[in-house]
Amino acid sequence: MDASLATQTLLDPARFDHELKQFLKDFRFEGEKPSLTHIRAIAQYFSRLPYENVSKILKLGNQPHVSVFRLPDEVIADHIAWHAGGTCFSLTYMLTGIFRVLGYDAHPLMCDLNWGNNNHSAVILNFSGQHFFVDPGYLIFKPLLLREKTIQSKISTETGISLQFQAETRSYSLYTFRKQQFVRRYQFMAVPSSLDVFAEHWKASFDLPGMNNIILTQVSGYEMLFIQGDFIKFTSPGEVKKFRGANLAEKLIQDRFKIPMEKVENARYIIRQRQDHSR
Repeated sequence: MDASLATQTLLDPARFDHELKQFLKDFRFEGEKPSLTHIRAIAQYFSRLPYENVSKILKLGNQPHVSVFRLPDEVIADHIAWHAGGTCFSLTYMLTGIFRVLGYDAHPLMCDLNWGNNNHSAVILNFSGQHFFVDPGYLIFKPLLLREKTIQSKISTETGISLQFQAETRSYSLYTFRKQQFVRRYQFMAVPSSLDVFAEHWKASFDLPGMNNIILTQVSGYEMLFIQGDFIKFTSPGEVKKFRGANLAEKLIQDRFKIPMEKVENARYIIRQRQDHSR
């Protein structure tokens, strides 16, 4: 990471109130506010932003002339211009700002994927004396109550998410399950991250392995589409379908994500440059 980035800090994301309110201009909610139902509706509205690292890789290619962080104004502008979204850090920061602008006590939360520490992020909210968890990077938009017990959020009778409390470490492990087959995705402690600490982990994320390939994820109804390079996976309550094919991946990126292939090709070029430089 360029040394000039070391001094960058993050402001309160609610300071982007004008941009965030513009993003919310089509958001409609007729129920009680504040409420857990309102929180869920906000998160669901936010889900129109896909998880994709094309925008992050392009940002990396612009260093050191611009800020390393894709802040809400840029995320929104890119989404309008070419249907971009972001990765967990930019999405977490923006969603935290939206919740704060709408009056909620929200903070970033650091998580540990199975292969490292502080390499994923989500949002923790304090509401009515309880803590709730939303993860825009992992497409978890139904707020999960953080209790010292195991809870499950089912997608169908055989699939869903299991959030398991680990008493010995005072931490939570998040699993996905299908037909009683559980896979741990990451773990975390229910401790909000300061913006300074969050910024440091965000900067470090530009050097993580996930920057070595194109990755996109999108939820439509109960179906999730995942693309990594030429690997494609469709996950629905009834089945999982896996494919390999560069042409199919590109077609899905254009048809489902509506991201121009010019952006994808530019990102691939940056990846190749980084790999050549590291050899």
